[in-house]
Amino acid sequence: MKLFIHNNWKRLLAGVLIIGATGMLGVAGYIYNIYHNPIRSNDAENSTIILIPRGSTFDSVTADLRSKGMLPHPRLYGYLAKQLNVHSRVQSGEFEIQHRWNTYELLQFLIYGKSIRYRITIPEGNNFADIAERLSQAELVNKELLFSLKHDPELLLKTGVPEATSLEGFLFPETYFFSRAETEKQILTAMIAQYRKVFNADFKQRAKEIGMGEYEVLTLASIVEKETGIDSDRPMISSVFHNRLKRRMRLDSDPTVIYGLKDFNGNLTRKHLRARTPYNTYRRYGLPPTPISNPGRASLQSVLYPAENKFLYFVARGDGSSKFSKTLREHNKAVSYFQKNRKNRQAMSRKRKQASSAKL
Repeated sequence: MKLFIHNNWKRLLAGVLIIGATGMLGVAGYIYNIYHNPIRSNDAENSTIILIPRGSTFDSVTADLRSKGMLPHPRLYGYLAKQLNVHSRVQSGEFEIQHRWNTYELLQFLIYGKSIRYRITIPEGNNFADIAERLSQAELVNKELLFSLKHDPELLLKTGVPEATSLEGFLFPETYFFSRAETEKQILTAMIAQYRKVFNADFKQRAKEIGMGEYEVLTLASIVEKETGIDSDRPMISSVFHNRLKRRMRLDSDPTVIYGLKDFNGNLTRKHLRARTPYNTYRRYGLPPTPISNPGRASLQSVLYPAENKFLYFVARGDGSSKFSKTLREHNKAVSYFQKNRKNRQAMSRKRKQASSAKL
């Protein structure tokens, strides 16, 4: 009897040891899979791009990873995600997932990884339509949706300028880094925030000193930006417009006329200059109702600190610089001279092209 009990005890102990060893091997296998096995193997590609929009749930991210074949051990993934509390910590953004990563590395990346950001430069003088096109070409926004936000009350409130009716002028020209997970509103908000950093308390104080409101400064700067060919002329061009406003003269600015035209083909005509639009400064006195572009710091500064002179006119020389005049008579002479020179240069250019074609 004792022998029988002793033998049973041996078998039971052996069974327990076997089960324990099997369990330990199972645990070891789990650990190996978590920390060693790649999430996607036998693949010609090395990585996959996933987009996690703002507000995405952990389950939706998991479903996306599963659909892309990157969850070889879904139970392990779910268990480890729970232990790491990933459910409430998943980031939004566009991410590049490396196929060589293991399950643990994947989950760590979802928490701490850096989102892909795209460099986009907004040049000085671009208007809202130009910027929308640029962002759309970079596949960062839906252009139609962006246009629908041009007069958005919530975004207008962020400008800090109560009289603003449009975001034109407030999208500060700068180099930005945006993610494709960012919404159109977030992108516009970032650009407005950059404008607010530039138009600071010192700029506001200076605007008061010269008797202008912030929106007036911004609107005039947007015109100066479009009229300026070389940086050194900027304060001079600003002074011309300041002088004309003080004398209650029309600004006579071509870029304002162009901004008010719906389908401008690049050729400004006399008919255009007679068009009855709120932006035709050949017909209307004072500033246009809104900025016509998004000016940079230099143009804002030139409006706040214009050159001191009595010039009332300027005309493009053809090399980027401008010729400034105090009287209409001087101006007309300059216009005639530079137009004649321009025609001569165009004629010479045509002759050179013809001569080149003849040689060929």
